[in-house]
Amino acid sequence: MNANQNQRIPHAVFENDIQLPILDITHPLFNASIDEQAYHLNCLKSARSIESLKKMPGFIQNIFVKMSNVDNSYLSGMRTLLYKLGPNLSRGIKMGFRDKWAVKQTSFMGLRIRLRDLCRCQSSILLPQLKQFPERNLCFFNIAGGSATDSINTLILIQESDSELLKGRKIEINILDIDTFGPNFAKRCIDVLKQPGERFHGLDITLNTIHYDWSQPEALQKMSLERSGWIQLCSSEGGLFEYGSDSDIIENLNHFFINSPEDARVTGSLIFDREHVNAGYLGFTEFIGVQIQYLGLEGLQRILSQTSWVLEESHEIDTIYTLFLLKKA
Repeated sequence: MNANQNQRIPHAVFENDIQLPILDITHPLFNASIDEQAYHLNCLKSARSIESLKKMPGFIQNIFVKMSNVDNSYLSGMRTLLYKLGPNLSRGIKMGFRDKWAVKQTSFMGLRIRLRDLCRCQSSILLPQLKQFPERNLCFFNIAGGSATDSINTLILIQESDSELLKGRKIEINILDIDTFGPNFAKRCIDVLKQPGERFHGLDITLNTIHYDWSQPEALQKMSLERSGWIQLCSSEGGLFEYGSDSDIIENLNHFFINSPEDARVTGSLIFDREHVNAGYLGFTEFIGVQIQYLGLEGLQRILSQTSWVLEESHEIDTIYTLFLLKKA
Protein backbone atom coordinates (compact mmCIF):
# COMPACT_ATOMS: atom_id res chain seq x y z
CA MET A 1 0.00 0.00 0.00
CA ASN A 2 2.82 2.44 0.87
CA ALA A 3 4.40 1.89 -2.53
CA ASN A 4 1.09 2.29 -4.33
CA GLN A 5 0.44 5.58 -2.54
CA ASN A 6 3.18 7.08 -4.71
CA GLN A 7 1.02 6.43 -7.79
CA ARG A 8 0.98 9.51 -10.02
CA ILE A 9 -1.92 11.95 -9.57
CA PRO A 10 -2.95 13.89 -12.71
CA HIS A 11 -3.90 17.53 -12.16
CA ALA A 12 -6.12 20.02 -13.98
CA VAL A 13 -6.06 23.81 -13.88
CA PHE A 14 -8.71 25.63 -11.88
CA GLU A 15 -9.13 29.43 -11.78
CA ASN A 16 -6.03 31.66 -11.67
CA ASP A 17 -3.77 28.80 -12.84
CA ILE A 18 -4.29 26.82 -9.63
CA GLN A 19 -3.46 23.14 -10.14
CA LEU A 20 -5.90 20.75 -8.45
CA PRO A 21 -5.75 16.94 -8.37
CA ILE A 22 -8.23 15.04 -10.52
CA LEU A 23 -10.22 12.98 -8.05
CA ASP A 24 -9.84 9.24 -8.67
CA ILE A 25 -11.60 7.02 -6.14
CA THR A 26 -9.37 4.08 -7.11
CA HIS A 27 -6.23 5.91 -6.00
CA PRO A 28 -4.71 4.41 -2.82
CA LEU A 29 -4.55 7.85 -1.18
CA PHE A 30 -8.30 8.25 -1.60
CA ASN A 31 -8.97 4.83 -0.09
CA ALA A 32 -6.55 5.59 2.76
CA SER A 33 -8.63 8.67 3.62
CA ILE A 34 -11.67 6.49 4.48
CA ASP A 35 -11.94 4.81 7.86
CA GLU A 36 -15.53 3.67 8.18
CA GLN A 37 -15.18 2.68 11.83
CA ALA A 38 -13.81 6.13 12.71
CA TYR A 39 -16.63 7.75 10.73
CA HIS A 40 -19.22 5.64 12.56
CA LEU A 41 -17.79 6.61 15.96
CA ASN A 42 -17.75 10.26 14.91
CA CYS A 43 -21.44 10.04 13.99
CA LEU A 44 -22.22 8.55 17.40
CA LYS A 45 -20.55 11.35 19.34
CA SER A 46 -21.51 14.25 17.04
CA ALA A 47 -24.82 14.92 18.83
CA ARG A 48 -23.00 15.51 22.12
CA SER A 49 -20.52 17.81 20.37
CA ILE A 50 -23.27 20.01 18.96
CA GLU A 51 -25.02 20.28 22.31
CA SER A 52 -21.73 21.35 23.92
CA LEU A 53 -21.18 23.94 21.19
CA LYS A 54 -24.63 25.46 21.75
CA LYS A 55 -23.66 26.16 25.37
CA MET A 56 -20.53 28.10 24.38
CA PRO A 57 -20.36 31.92 24.13
CA GLY A 58 -21.86 33.49 21.04
CA PHE A 59 -18.54 34.63 19.54
CA ILE A 60 -17.24 31.03 19.59
CA GLN A 61 -20.43 29.84 17.91
CA ASN A 62 -19.97 32.49 15.21
CA ILE A 63 -16.40 31.32 14.61
CA PHE A 64 -17.64 27.75 14.21
CA VAL A 65 -20.30 28.83 11.69
CA LYS A 66 -17.64 30.64 9.64
CA MET A 67 -15.36 27.59 9.83
CA SER A 68 -18.10 25.48 8.22
CA ASN A 69 -17.57 27.34 4.89
CA VAL A 70 -21.26 27.28 4.00
CA ASP A 71 -22.42 30.01 1.64
CA ASN A 72 -26.01 30.66 0.59
CA SER A 73 -27.22 27.74 2.73
CA TYR A 74 -25.25 25.06 0.87
CA LEU A 75 -21.71 23.81 0.36
CA SER A 76 -20.39 24.90 -3.05
CA GLY A 77 -19.42 22.34 -5.67
CA MET A 78 -15.69 23.11 -5.60
CA ARG A 79 -15.56 23.14 -1.80
CA THR A 80 -17.36 19.78 -1.81
CA LEU A 81 -14.70 18.53 -4.23
CA LEU A 82 -11.97 19.68 -1.85
CA TYR A 83 -13.48 17.71 1.03
CA LYS A 84 -13.96 14.67 -1.21
CA LEU A 85 -10.26 14.76 -2.04
CA GLY A 86 -9.60 14.46 1.68
CA PRO A 87 -6.41 15.22 3.59
CA ASN A 88 -4.19 12.97 1.46
CA LEU A 89 -5.03 13.98 -2.11
CA SER A 90 -5.43 17.65 -1.15
CA ARG A 91 -1.93 17.81 0.31
CA GLY A 92 0.02 20.59 -1.38
CA ILE A 93 -3.03 22.67 -2.32
CA LYS A 94 -2.85 26.24 -1.04
CA MET A 95 -5.84 26.60 1.28
CA GLY A 96 -7.07 29.07 3.84
CA PHE A 97 -7.15 28.12 7.49
CA ARG A 98 -10.85 27.18 7.39
CA ASP A 99 -10.40 24.73 4.53
CA LYS A 100 -7.24 23.24 6.05
CA TRP A 101 -9.20 22.60 9.23
CA ALA A 102 -12.33 21.27 7.51
CA VAL A 103 -10.62 18.88 5.09
CA LYS A 104 -9.15 16.97 8.04
CA GLN A 105 -12.46 16.57 9.88
CA THR A 106 -13.79 13.01 10.16
CA SER A 107 -17.34 14.29 9.64
CA PHE A 108 -16.57 15.12 5.98
CA MET A 109 -15.47 11.54 5.39
CA GLY A 110 -19.14 10.81 4.70
CA LEU A 111 -18.84 12.73 1.43
CA ARG A 112 -16.08 10.38 0.28
CA ILE A 113 -18.02 7.27 1.31
CA ARG A 114 -21.13 8.61 -0.45
CA LEU A 115 -19.19 9.28 -3.66
CA ARG A 116 -17.45 5.90 -3.64
CA ASP A 117 -20.64 3.92 -3.02
CA LEU A 118 -22.69 5.83 -5.61
CA CYS A 119 -20.01 5.28 -8.28
CA ARG A 120 -19.98 1.57 -7.49
CA CYS A 121 -23.77 1.50 -7.84
CA GLN A 122 -23.74 3.38 -11.14
CA SER A 123 -21.01 1.25 -12.67
CA SER A 124 -22.86 -1.94 -11.66
CA ILE A 125 -25.97 -0.63 -13.45
CA LEU A 126 -24.17 0.36 -16.63
CA LEU A 127 -21.80 -2.59 -17.05
CA PRO A 128 -24.48 -5.12 -18.16
CA GLN A 129 -26.14 -2.53 -20.41
CA LEU A 130 -22.85 -1.71 -22.11
CA LYS A 131 -22.13 -5.42 -22.60
CA GLN A 132 -25.60 -6.12 -24.00
CA PHE A 133 -25.72 -3.10 -26.33
CA PRO A 134 -22.26 -2.41 -27.82
CA GLU A 135 -23.86 -0.26 -30.53
CA ARG A 136 -25.51 2.24 -28.15
CA ASN A 137 -23.90 5.47 -27.00
CA LEU A 138 -23.77 6.42 -23.30
CA CYS A 139 -25.15 9.58 -21.73
CA PHE A 140 -25.02 10.98 -18.19
CA PHE A 141 -27.39 13.73 -17.04
CA ASN A 142 -25.91 15.07 -13.81
CA ILE A 143 -28.29 17.47 -12.03
CA ALA A 144 -26.47 19.98 -9.79
CA GLY A 145 -23.43 17.96 -10.82
CA GLY A 146 -20.71 20.47 -9.88
CA SER A 147 -17.39 18.93 -10.91
CA ALA A 148 -19.14 15.66 -11.94
CA THR A 149 -16.89 13.48 -9.80
CA ASP A 150 -19.50 10.71 -9.70
CA SER A 151 -19.89 10.55 -13.50
CA ILE A 152 -16.13 10.67 -14.13
CA ASN A 153 -15.36 8.04 -11.52
CA THR A 154 -18.16 5.78 -12.72
CA LEU A 155 -16.38 5.76 -16.09
CA ILE A 156 -13.10 4.97 -14.32
CA LEU A 157 -14.69 1.97 -12.56
CA ILE A 158 -16.20 0.71 -15.83
CA GLN A 159 -12.85 1.07 -17.56
CA GLU A 160 -11.08 -0.86 -14.81
CA SER A 161 -13.68 -3.62 -15.02
CA ASP A 162 -13.64 -3.93 -18.83
CA SER A 163 -11.75 -1.29 -20.80
CA GLU A 164 -13.22 -2.45 -24.12
CA LEU A 165 -16.77 -1.46 -23.14
CA LEU A 166 -16.14 2.28 -23.52
CA LYS A 167 -14.34 2.08 -26.85
CA GLY A 168 -16.09 2.81 -30.15
CA ARG A 169 -19.10 4.63 -28.71
CA LYS A 170 -19.93 8.26 -27.95
CA ILE A 171 -19.96 9.14 -24.27
CA GLU A 172 -21.46 12.34 -22.89
CA ILE A 173 -21.44 13.86 -19.44
CA ASN A 174 -24.03 16.63 -19.28
CA ILE A 175 -23.75 18.78 -16.15
CA LEU A 176 -27.00 20.61 -15.44
CA ASP A 177 -26.13 23.26 -12.85
CA ILE A 178 -26.47 26.95 -12.02
CA ASP A 179 -22.84 26.92 -10.87
CA THR A 180 -20.05 27.47 -13.39
CA PHE A 181 -16.85 26.86 -11.40
CA GLY A 182 -17.39 23.13 -10.80
CA PRO A 183 -18.48 22.28 -14.38
CA ASN A 184 -15.61 24.32 -15.86
CA PHE A 185 -13.14 22.36 -13.75
CA ALA A 186 -14.83 19.08 -14.74
CA LYS A 187 -14.32 19.95 -18.41
CA ARG A 188 -10.63 20.58 -17.80
CA CYS A 189 -10.38 17.25 -15.99
CA ILE A 190 -11.83 15.44 -19.01
CA ASP A 191 -9.44 17.31 -21.33
CA VAL A 192 -6.48 16.14 -19.23
CA LEU A 193 -7.72 12.56 -18.93
CA LYS A 194 -8.06 12.32 -22.73
CA GLN A 195 -4.42 13.20 -23.34
CA PRO A 196 -1.91 10.51 -24.40
CA GLY A 197 -0.93 8.30 -21.50
CA GLU A 198 -4.00 9.20 -19.43
CA ARG A 199 -7.04 7.07 -18.58
CA PHE A 200 -9.45 8.26 -21.24
CA HIS A 201 -7.01 8.60 -24.15
CA GLY A 202 -8.66 7.41 -27.37
CA LEU A 203 -12.19 7.54 -25.95
CA ASP A 204 -14.91 9.73 -27.49
CA ILE A 205 -15.94 11.59 -24.32
CA THR A 206 -17.63 14.99 -24.37
CA LEU A 207 -18.53 17.08 -21.34
CA ASN A 208 -21.30 19.63 -21.77
CA THR A 209 -22.28 22.34 -19.29
CA ILE A 210 -25.93 23.40 -19.28
CA HIS A 211 -27.14 26.28 -17.14
CA TYR A 212 -30.02 24.59 -15.35
CA ASP A 213 -32.60 25.67 -12.82
CA TRP A 214 -34.26 22.50 -11.53
CA SER A 215 -37.53 24.37 -11.09
CA GLN A 216 -37.63 24.57 -14.90
CA PRO A 217 -36.83 21.02 -16.08
CA GLU A 218 -37.95 21.30 -19.70
CA ALA A 219 -34.32 21.27 -20.89
CA LEU A 220 -33.83 17.80 -19.40
CA GLN A 221 -36.79 16.43 -21.39
CA LYS A 222 -35.48 17.99 -24.62
CA MET A 223 -31.93 16.69 -24.13
CA SER A 224 -33.18 13.19 -23.41
CA LEU A 225 -35.15 13.19 -26.68
CA GLU A 226 -32.09 14.35 -28.64
CA ARG A 227 -30.25 11.27 -27.33
CA SER A 228 -32.96 8.80 -28.14
CA GLY A 229 -31.54 5.28 -28.31
CA TRP A 230 -28.62 6.08 -26.01
CA ILE A 231 -28.05 4.39 -22.66
CA GLN A 232 -29.14 7.13 -20.26
CA LEU A 233 -28.37 7.64 -16.57
CA CYS A 234 -29.70 10.64 -14.64
CA SER A 235 -28.01 11.32 -11.30
CA SER A 236 -27.90 13.89 -8.53
CA GLU A 237 -25.41 13.33 -5.74
CA GLY A 238 -25.80 15.86 -2.93
CA GLY A 239 -28.16 17.93 -5.09
CA LEU A 240 -31.80 17.74 -6.12
CA PHE A 241 -32.94 15.14 -3.59
CA GLU A 242 -31.13 16.83 -0.69
CA TYR A 243 -32.10 20.45 -1.42
CA GLY A 244 -34.99 20.44 -3.90
CA SER A 245 -38.68 20.70 -2.99
CA ASP A 246 -41.05 17.78 -3.49
CA SER A 247 -42.57 19.48 -6.52
CA ASP A 248 -39.14 20.13 -8.08
CA ILE A 249 -38.16 16.47 -7.66
CA ILE A 250 -41.47 15.26 -9.10
CA GLU A 251 -41.20 17.55 -12.12
CA ASN A 252 -37.61 16.53 -12.89
CA LEU A 253 -38.45 12.82 -12.64
CA ASN A 254 -41.54 13.21 -14.83
CA HIS A 255 -39.73 15.24 -17.47
CA PHE A 256 -36.86 12.74 -17.66
CA PHE A 257 -39.34 9.86 -17.88
CA ILE A 258 -41.06 11.13 -21.04
CA ASN A 259 -38.25 10.71 -23.58
CA SER A 260 -35.75 8.43 -21.84
CA PRO A 261 -35.44 4.77 -22.95
CA GLU A 262 -37.12 1.95 -21.05
CA ASP A 263 -33.85 0.89 -19.40
CA ALA A 264 -33.00 4.42 -18.18
CA ARG A 265 -32.09 4.76 -14.53
CA VAL A 266 -32.05 7.53 -11.92
CA THR A 267 -29.55 7.52 -9.05
CA GLY A 268 -28.84 9.92 -6.25
CA SER A 269 -28.44 10.61 -2.57
CA LEU A 270 -30.92 11.86 0.00
CA ILE A 271 -30.92 12.55 3.73
CA PHE A 272 -32.78 10.49 6.33
CA ASP A 273 -36.06 11.99 7.59
CA ARG A 274 -35.95 14.13 10.74
CA GLU A 275 -37.16 11.33 12.98
CA HIS A 276 -34.36 8.91 12.01
CA VAL A 277 -31.46 11.10 10.85
CA ASN A 278 -28.29 11.21 12.93
CA ALA A 279 -28.98 13.74 15.71
CA GLY A 280 -25.54 15.29 15.36
CA TYR A 281 -26.00 15.87 11.63
CA LEU A 282 -29.43 17.41 12.21
CA GLY A 283 -28.06 19.66 14.94
CA PHE A 284 -25.06 20.67 12.83
CA THR A 285 -27.04 21.61 9.71
CA GLU A 286 -29.59 23.58 11.72
CA PHE A 287 -26.85 25.31 13.71
CA ILE A 288 -25.01 26.60 10.64
CA GLY A 289 -28.18 27.31 8.65
CA VAL A 290 -28.08 24.74 5.85
CA GLN A 291 -31.51 24.26 4.26
CA ILE A 292 -31.64 20.47 3.94
CA GLN A 293 -34.58 18.45 2.62
CA TYR A 294 -34.91 15.64 5.19
CA LEU A 295 -36.68 13.39 2.75
CA GLY A 296 -35.98 9.85 3.92
CA LEU A 297 -37.07 6.75 2.03
CA GLU A 298 -40.72 7.24 3.02
CA GLY A 299 -40.60 10.73 1.58
CA LEU A 300 -39.03 9.41 -1.61
CA GLN A 301 -41.74 6.76 -1.91
CA ARG A 302 -44.39 9.46 -1.44
CA ILE A 303 -42.82 11.41 -4.29
CA LEU A 304 -42.51 8.33 -6.52
CA SER A 305 -46.25 7.70 -6.16
CA GLN A 306 -46.71 10.83 -8.27
CA THR A 307 -44.35 9.58 -10.99
CA SER A 308 -43.87 6.45 -13.09
CA TRP A 309 -40.57 5.56 -11.39
CA VAL A 310 -40.15 2.86 -8.75
CA LEU A 311 -37.42 2.20 -6.21
CA GLU A 312 -35.14 -0.58 -7.43
CA GLU A 313 -32.67 -0.59 -4.54
CA SER A 314 -31.27 1.59 -1.75
CA HIS A 315 -28.21 1.72 0.48
CA GLU A 316 -27.79 3.52 3.82
CA ILE A 317 -24.68 5.29 5.10
CA ASP A 318 -24.62 5.71 8.88
CA THR A 319 -28.10 7.19 9.48
CA ILE A 320 -27.34 10.24 7.33
CA TYR A 321 -27.25 9.42 3.62
CA THR A 322 -29.37 7.02 1.60
CA LEU A 323 -28.27 6.16 -1.93
CA PHE A 324 -31.01 4.96 -4.24
CA LEU A 325 -31.63 3.57 -7.69
CA LEU A 326 -34.86 4.12 -9.63
CA LYS A 327 -36.18 2.33 -12.70
CA LYS A 328 -39.24 2.80 -14.85
CA ALA A 329 -42.39 1.13 -13.56
